[in-house]
Amino acid sequence: MLSSSRRKRETLLENNNDDTETSLLNSTPFTPFSNNNKRAKTQISNPDSQISNTQVSLNLGRNSPLRNEAMVADASDDDGLVNSCEFQHGAIVWVKLENFVTYQRAEFYPGPSLNMIIGPNGTGKSSLVCAICLGLGSSPVQLGRATQVGEFVKHNMPEAVIEIALQGPRNKNNYIIRSQIIREDNSRQWWLNGKRSSLKAVKSLVEKLSIQIDNLCQFLPQEKVAEFSALSPSELLLQTQRAAAPPEILEKHEELKKLRKAEVALETHNEATKQELKIHETRQQNLEAQVQKLQERIKIQENISLLKKKIPFVEYQLALSKYNAAKARKQNAHKIYGEMESRIAPTLLSMEQKKDYVNQVDSIVRQRKVNLLALERDCVDFISTHEKLTEEISLIEVKLASEIDQEKKLKIKIGNCQKNINNWQKQGENRTLVFNASEWNQRVRAKEQESRELRSQLVELKTSLDELFARGRATKQNIDEANQELRQFDSREGQLMNRLEQQSRDTAAAWKWIQEHQKEFEKEVYGPPLLTCSMKNSRYTREVESLIGRNDMITLSVQTKADFKRLSDQLNGTMRLTDITIKQVDYPVVPAGRPLSTQDMKRYGMEGWAIDQIDGPEAVLAMLCDSARLDRSAIALDDVTEDNYQTILREEKLNVWVTKTQKFIVTRRKEYGPSAVSTITRPVPREQFWTDQPIDASARAEIEQRIESLQSEFTLLKQQNESLKSSINNLKEQELSIQDEIKSILVEKAKLQEADKEFRSLPERIKQEEVNLQKAREKLFDHRDANKGLNNQHDNVAIQRAINAVAYNEHISKIRVAHEELFEAQIRFIEAESDVTNLADINRSIVRQRDEELQKVRDIDEEAKKIKAIASRALATCKTILADPENEPHTEQLAHQDESTTVETLEMEIAAEESKLEFLVTDNPNAIEQFEARQEKVQNLNSLIEENDKKLQKVRQKITKVRCEWEPTLDSLIQTISNAFSYNFEQIGCAGEVSIHKDDDFENWAIQIKVKFRENETLQILDQHRQSGGERSVSTIFYLMALQSLATSPFRVVDEINQGMDPRNERMVHERIVRIACKEYTSQYFLITPKLLTGLRYDPRMKVLCIVSGTHVPEDDTKLNVHKIIEIKKRILA
Repeated sequence: MLSSSRRKRETLLENNNDDTETSLLNSTPFTPFSNNNKRAKTQISNPDSQISNTQVSLNLGRNSPLRNEAMVADASDDDGLVNSCEFQHGAIVWVKLENFVTYQRAEFYPGPSLNMIIGPNGTGKSSLVCAICLGLGSSPVQLGRATQVGEFVKHNMPEAVIEIALQGPRNKNNYIIRSQIIREDNSRQWWLNGKRSSLKAVKSLVEKLSIQIDNLCQFLPQEKVAEFSALSPSELLLQTQRAAAPPEILEKHEELKKLRKAEVALETHNEATKQELKIHETRQQNLEAQVQKLQERIKIQENISLLKKKIPFVEYQLALSKYNAAKARKQNAHKIYGEMESRIAPTLLSMEQKKDYVNQVDSIVRQRKVNLLALERDCVDFISTHEKLTEEISLIEVKLASEIDQEKKLKIKIGNCQKNINNWQKQGENRTLVFNASEWNQRVRAKEQESRELRSQLVELKTSLDELFARGRATKQNIDEANQELRQFDSREGQLMNRLEQQSRDTAAAWKWIQEHQKEFEKEVYGPPLLTCSMKNSRYTREVESLIGRNDMITLSVQTKADFKRLSDQLNGTMRLTDITIKQVDYPVVPAGRPLSTQDMKRYGMEGWAIDQIDGPEAVLAMLCDSARLDRSAIALDDVTEDNYQTILREEKLNVWVTKTQKFIVTRRKEYGPSAVSTITRPVPREQFWTDQPIDASARAEIEQRIESLQSEFTLLKQQNESLKSSINNLKEQELSIQDEIKSILVEKAKLQEADKEFRSLPERIKQEEVNLQKAREKLFDHRDANKGLNNQHDNVAIQRAINAVAYNEHISKIRVAHEELFEAQIRFIEAESDVTNLADINRSIVRQRDEELQKVRDIDEEAKKIKAIASRALATCKTILADPENEPHTEQLAHQDESTTVETLEMEIAAEESKLEFLVTDNPNAIEQFEARQEKVQNLNSLIEENDKKLQKVRQKITKVRCEWEPTLDSLIQTISNAFSYNFEQIGCAGEVSIHKDDDFENWAIQIKVKFRENETLQILDQHRQSGGERSVSTIFYLMALQSLATSPFRVVDEINQGMDPRNERMVHERIVRIACKEYTSQYFLITPKLLTGLRYDPRMKVLCIVSGTHVPEDDTKLNVHKIIEIKKRILA
């Protein structure tokens, strides 16, 4: 509401001089600075000359749905039955919202033609656009606002509901699409005509109805206006085809783009292939000379190879002739050796007979040596047998000694067993003490029970002591805190901290935490202005404080985003503080400039700027300038005069100033003319933050009384503590005494229990000892029998050793006889060997001659074998060469060599040919292979070029065919759009046209918009450099209007397209929108705007939806009737 003072003013919007229609008075909405008292924003104006024929719907989106009678009458039934209005198939019949953005519940009932949705900023006009987008299955990205659907749910609500009714086919039910948005997981659930469905089914229905939410030509939300203006001409052509042309036109365009890309790819590939072919052909020409040299070189190499193959054949002929000569020499040598052998045979026969006798005697000597060795080996056996028998006797004697020792030990053990049996029998007869275990256990349990009771009492006393200690510690901490509070009363910082706690305990707690953790932040975090700032001149305290709200006074200031997040997480998340305000100061510097010079300030009656009267950190002062605009607010101790006030309003340089008693706020609405000015005045309250007023003495007395009470309580707790400690010590001593008694009882019980155990085991021990005694006696008899057996064994082994000694003596006699016989045979062998030696000396020369002839025979045989091996190897090599198919043409030449040909002559010819090769050198030894490979590559490239030419011809024929089908339709469409576009501009005294920029590349085809806004101009292409923002807005809306009659979508949405237009352009654009959108058989149209000029044109087919929301809307929504309000306003104006 408007506040009044000594000069209460209210500025009314006046009639426009160019309009003949009556204007409705519109009061200027006012938004106060307070965060807690939100004022209502209402009142929508309509020309009274046409309002009676225009539908007006009112919708409340705050606490409950509100609609007037006309709106209810126009609405279709909620159950989706057939609607009798003029809605096109797929048009929006109604929209219902619950907990969506600003709305708790709201219902919208648009008309079938133009729907103008108006309302002040922040009432939820764009929320309807968001609801249509999300409710028809589109992504939040299309809106350019939030990225998650959960962000569209009303604050503190778990879910939101959007329900949209789309006009169904004639004589059939409407389509009812219901979506539920769940904030927690950012999910959506869908229903279609009352049945659970899916997002895919909803999108399929929307596509079937030709609704294109992602096409900016049909659905243009507020955040996408700039994006639409920034569309490139090519993108605009694409969107225009989607919006106004049949689907097959866009498909043909896309097909042409693909075909053109294919054509360019084929042309590029063909050109590259031809370049590659040209390079290969040039290289082939360069290789011809090298190929000729290489061919001549190959011939020489083949001749060298043939000469080398002839060598084995020549070698074979030479080896064959040598072998024949060696064979003849061999036969001659054998003949000479045979003749000599016959001549010396008798002489050699006598010597051989002597040698045979020597061999016979030698055989006898060897036999007798063998006999002697056999006898000596038998002697070794006799000796070994004697040693074994002797060792056996020794072992028997050892066993006898062991048996005797064991017999002695058993006799001792028998005596001990008998002694133990006698002693234990006497102990059993003399028992005097009986042990009772239950009595001793009872005594132990009784003492343990006493111990447990004492420990239980100790636990209770310790628990009481811990509780008492905790109470004492808490009391001591409370005393320290109270003393700290008492000391703060004597310091300015303490007084300010107390004031901060009075204003916001959460902020005070937050500031204490920040002071302790200041080093954890990137930059310094500043405390509230209440603590960190002060007044330079206390005379202006009251005026400055009136400009700063309570939230700004307790705001915490950070300088980086990271510090903002760190502090928010700590205070809001970890500490769960709610009454705090944090602001990030990006530029921690107070603005240097001021709206007025010093002379103007004096002329206005002002004494200075509010920010200049405050002392504090630069970042905090910058925050106050940003939040409270202290650098734009003037102060004065005296009231301004009427002349000064009028000067301020006229010169429009100062909007906020404060005097000693009042604060002035001037609001100007330039879009409604220079007279649209309102002034708000408020009384200036007393200062409460930066004041030197002392703290209430009663508060100090209360703290002192609290300290005295806490100290008394602490003294009492100390006394109780000492008493509990004494009781605990007494119980501990008693418990230790009882533990000693238990130990003593357990020791005595163990002794008696051990004695009783031994007595009870005596019968069993006596019985066991008697068994041991019997076993020992039995073992003693066994050892005596073993001694007898060992003695008998000892005698038998001794007899065997004596018999072996007698046999050994007889065998020694046989060895002596064998030695004598061997000696006799050795003497005879020496005599026979001497006779052979003498005879050999006599015949030595004859034998030497015979041996020499034999050696010659052997040498000749060896030489013949070597020559034969050489010839065999040469023959094998020749056969291998002749078997190779490669040598078949040269078989005759190789097999029949000239007799004069030698290996040396062949080697000379090879050397001559190799010298020729040295003069036939080439840089590229692989030239022939490269030449042949490249020749094949050239053939392949020619085939590839031919194939590409055929493909290119097919693609070009396809392009020609598709273009002939697409281009005329597109030209006709653009011409129709251009005609409508030009007509719209002609109606406002300007000119415009739309054409197509055609290019060889179909990707570059584009919409070309030309406009002219002045008489002396020519048509110029529309861009951001030639035209102003308002002219571009007019051109954009006229282009969208030109699509209206061609649009295939059942409805279109344009949100605040008139932003940035001057009143003249806005008025003309509005008239054109009404004329075009309200024609019969046009699609549904939604125009959303926050402002409304006077004297606008309206049409009976259009519908105005007025959004009224806020905390001051009546709870009983039936009491608010817009029609009655308009009638009352008409009567007042009349």
